[in-house]
Amino acid sequence: MNLNFVGVDLYRGFNLVTSIVPSSTVKNVLQGVRLEVRDGKAELTSTDLEVLVRYTLPVKDYTGEGGIVLPAVRVNNILREWSGNDEISIVVEGSNCTIKSKGGYFKVVGEDFGQFPEIYANDIKGFIEIDGEVFADMVGKVAHAVSTVRARSTLCGIFIRIGKDDITMAAADGNRLSTVKRKVSNPDGIPMEGIVTVKCLTFLQRFTSECKGALKVGIGESQIRFKGESGEVISQLIDGQYPKYEEVIPKENDKRVEINRDELLSTVRMASFMTSEGYRVVKFVYRKDKLILLSKAMDIGETELEIAASYDGPELEISFNPDYVLDVLKVSDNDVVTMELKNASDAAIFKTGYEQLNVIMPVELK
Repeated sequence: MNLNFVGVDLYRGFNLVTSIVPSSTVKNVLQGVRLEVRDGKAELTSTDLEVLVRYTLPVKDYTGEGGIVLPAVRVNNILREWSGNDEISIVVEGSNCTIKSKGGYFKVVGEDFGQFPEIYANDIKGFIEIDGEVFADMVGKVAHAVSTVRARSTLCGIFIRIGKDDITMAAADGNRLSTVKRKVSNPDGIPMEGIVTVKCLTFLQRFTSECKGALKVGIGESQIRFKGESGEVISQLIDGQYPKYEEVIPKENDKRVEINRDELLSTVRMASFMTSEGYRVVKFVYRKDKLILLSKAMDIGETELEIAASYDGPELEISFNPDYVLDVLKVSDNDVVTMELKNASDAAIFKTGYEQLNVIMPVELK
């Protein structure tokens, strides 16, 4: 089998699938990337047994069909150095591979591609279609709120629900909640939902940057599948029932504040300078037409900062972890952020974009 590629095309595809390869595993074959030629197409595949990616490479020309599993990291390093070359040739003979380009060649020992594990999406009944960049952007809106505590496994992923004409994502860690919703076409009207790992969705953001255009999404009982023009991603879902996050969203927050996003982002960041690693607290004091931020930490110092705010209610003090507030402001689409509050002890709502909502629990002062 002899294949010829444009250097940058081969490296971009190989580098993409290599990011799924596990750094350590009991099966050596999983630390490789399967290169297979069939039906006139060159296909790269990698998996960690939870996420599988297939990517179709553009080939200049080829002879023969077959495949090999190549050591991912070593070959990726070679291709990176040659990515600017007009042509890279790959010659496969059994379990041996020769990679040639201008200036020399590498002989690499591979493995039998027939030993590479497969993951099939067998229980998915239908698909919706959404622009890949829109889907990736939705992931970016909520990923910061995912729990990192393994004991709460259902909160360690992003909940995705597909309805008749919309798709919703939600993430929460017990102290905060982020949700975003977008319109989609669901011609079959099949409702679907599942909890997807952060690893899968973070990788999908890279995948959609390479496979631009429409993305088909289908969710089954235990898997989610994404299909793009140049490949697909299949992932196992996280087992369990996602909490009823809608019940966490406050319904009686009667105090409304509007503030310029960039000014608030800068001021909260500055206030966070006067907090300690073990005590991340900034006090928000709302007064007529202004917001005052106060922070103080022993052996560090203190600060008081003031910015303009559209507020006409009674004075209110409420304390937040500044990191939580910064996270939602960084992914805001709006120039103006709306906060809906009740009192010092109840959760606050931050509205940061179209169909984009964040709930943050206040911090009790020590």
